[in-house]
Amino acid sequence: MLDWHAMSNDIVTFPCLLSALLFCAEAVAQAPVRVVEAARQEREVVWYTAMNTPDAAPLRKRFREKYPELNLTILRQPGEKIRTRILTEMRAGKFFWDVVSFNHLDMDALAQEGLLAAYASPETRSGFPAGAVDPEGRWAAIYVRQYVIGYNTRSVPQADAPKSWENLLAPRWKEKFAMDESDVEWYAAMLDYLGAEKGSAFMRSLARQNPQFRRGHSLLAKLLVAGDFPLALVHAAEMDEARRAGAPVDWVRTLDPVITSPSQVAVSSRAPHPNGGRLFVDLLLSAEGQALIRDRGRVPARNDLALDAAPIPLKLHYVNPKLAREADRYEKEFREIFLRGR
Repeated sequence: MLDWHAMSNDIVTFPCLLSALLFCAEAVAQAPVRVVEAARQEREVVWYTAMNTPDAAPLRKRFREKYPELNLTILRQPGEKIRTRILTEMRAGKFFWDVVSFNHLDMDALAQEGLLAAYASPETRSGFPAGAVDPEGRWAAIYVRQYVIGYNTRSVPQADAPKSWENLLAPRWKEKFAMDESDVEWYAAMLDYLGAEKGSAFMRSLARQNPQFRRGHSLLAKLLVAGDFPLALVHAAEMDEARRAGAPVDWVRTLDPVITSPSQVAVSSRAPHPNGGRLFVDLLLSAEGQALIRDRGRVPARNDLALDAAPIPLKLHYVNPKLAREADRYEKEFREIFLRGR
């Protein structure tokens, strides 16, 4: 596997510092060319992804434009099915995929099996917030879902909207807040951020507010637009899309934290086409690739491409993939606190 980032070990020390620096710059500039040449010999990249076909199509088109010698084969399935497929192939000693992108919880299952290569894309050197890139280089976020408090502006003027999660505990919001009955990920990440004791106390206080429950964030967003309830735990992107379409909704940008759930990309440690795979990952993480993702209505992981920039930086907290290893416990707690007796 060709790793041009490691080629600095081959650089010779020159008496003249300037000559050494010039040599280093030339070596780095030539390195991507070597990767491209190696990728051309591979001739193909295989991408397993949970991204839907219309959203993946612009990325495939741009990759083929940049590297016409490389065919990009896409296998699109729901994340759980991709994870199962990869693990089944591994047990059979078969390794077909080069790049995978799906939910971070599924990605952790592959990491535990040693199936992810350590590849620190040069595109991640800037533009990505803390938590968006694995320190060991095994994965990086390509787009995110942000859990926020959305509100109907006809029912709740901006000045009266909650400014924090704790504000939801005010008497005026009793039975006025809606949630997805499957919001276990948000629950687990909030406890991870707040700490078990403080987090559990907050959740039990929130449960005493008798929140309404529906199934699915898209449904919650639609009902919030319709005015069925004034507040809801929703995804920020759905609020932004509805607002741009003229709907009377907005979301709270002062939350601490904004729980951020990433869809991630990684290169296989057993990739048949590792160089081509790295080139494709570079495109997904580049400003150009992230803009294509943004233009399909998703929130890119880069923090310099948002269509609706917040006036103050959001206090993001990325969901720790390791929380997946205790998913059953968190789901049991969530249902005991919020859904018992319903």
